[in-house]
Amino acid sequence: MWALGALVLLALGALWWWAAQRPPSIVIPPRQYPPNNAYDAYKQIAQGVSDLFATDARLREIESRLFRGGVPVSQAERRYFLQKMQPFLEAYRRHTEQPCVAVYEYDINWLFPEMAQFRRLARAESLMIRDALAAGREDEALMRLQALLRFSEQIRTEGTLIHYFVGVAVSEMGLEPLREWLPKLQSPKTLEALVALAHDAEKRRTPLRSIFTHEYYFGLAFHRDLAQGRLKLQDLERDWGFSSLDPPTLDALLLRSGVGAPFVVKPSLREYQHYYDQLFAELEKPPWERKPVPANPKRFLNQLLFPVFDGATKREQSSMATLRLLACYATIKRYYQQRGAYPPSLEALRPELGEMIIDPFTGKPFVYRTHPKRGFQLYSVGENLTDDGGRLSANRRQGDLLPITENALPEAQRPRKTRPSSPPVWLR
Repeated sequence: MWALGALVLLALGALWWWAAQRPPSIVIPPRQYPPNNAYDAYKQIAQGVSDLFATDARLREIESRLFRGGVPVSQAERRYFLQKMQPFLEAYRRHTEQPCVAVYEYDINWLFPEMAQFRRLARAESLMIRDALAAGREDEALMRLQALLRFSEQIRTEGTLIHYFVGVAVSEMGLEPLREWLPKLQSPKTLEALVALAHDAEKRRTPLRSIFTHEYYFGLAFHRDLAQGRLKLQDLERDWGFSSLDPPTLDALLLRSGVGAPFVVKPSLREYQHYYDQLFAELEKPPWERKPVPANPKRFLNQLLFPVFDGATKREQSSMATLRLLACYATIKRYYQQRGAYPPSLEALRPELGEMIIDPFTGKPFVYRTHPKRGFQLYSVGENLTDDGGRLSANRRQGDLLPITENALPEAQRPRKTRPSSPPVWLR
């Protein structure tokens, strides 16, 4: 009897060991790319930009001074920079109407060298937009801006968080010169085109839910590759530059042993799935109703993986609000040109603007008020969710979000270190 019992225990132990060592079943859909995918062309353009800067020291030096401060750039140097970038700017604009899906595979070691070059393209295009506005070529400025906004959405289509954040940065670079120049725009044609541009961007906007879906698959592939031995902890330590033994955790020790990966991956995967179930539930809500998902993982792998959900939502809200404010501003200005008075409320503009009168931070119309002598105020309460009276802050997380930037204000009204916020801003 004892021998039989021992055999049963051994059999059960062997069965448990077999089940514990068996890699979890993780199904990840393959990446699908459309024919004539614009992203392939964008990667080639990015490689060309990278090669150019690698071989042109003068160009690198001018770029550094143009965008990082320091010694001023002469007009000749500025022309040299834009002349070198012009072929790449013309090239990317040829693909903004093509279907586009970000090109990568669900591999934690996949590199994205094109991202830095996409930002370079955006900085150069931003300079061209600024020059066109300064020369009174408003049609050209809006054409360039629309191309850049479409490009910013294309490069994040079915992308991960890195694609999303770079796409948002690209659109912000393009919008900055327009927001500085906004009070000077008077042409009804230009104002109407600006509203159309905002409608187009609203229609093409990449949902944050899509971004996190692909970020989720990235994390699943990470778990799968560790469980199946395709990826080693030592590889991560080398490539990511960290030490898993400082301080050591049981999960890290098991992973380093070479045989403990399944023991680590399975509970980590359960925690990972639970987190994403909560995150996806929040992403189904409008931005202003979402609550932060607690991200305090107990499992070592998820401490490496969990994304910054709250930060991404705030960037989405800010990006949406900026374009909507521009549309509202242009429509208010057109209303005044046609009637000699400001609209009584933003609701009066809903037939033309629809949901673009809504502040993504609150779910209510943007703050709007008029004054017979000062003009009108128009702003979002911004990330702090507080109505600061239409003041711009030196800290983007404070103050309100306006259709214009601080550089559109007179020097004496701009926020600075000694004056954290501007006076209340009135527009005309």
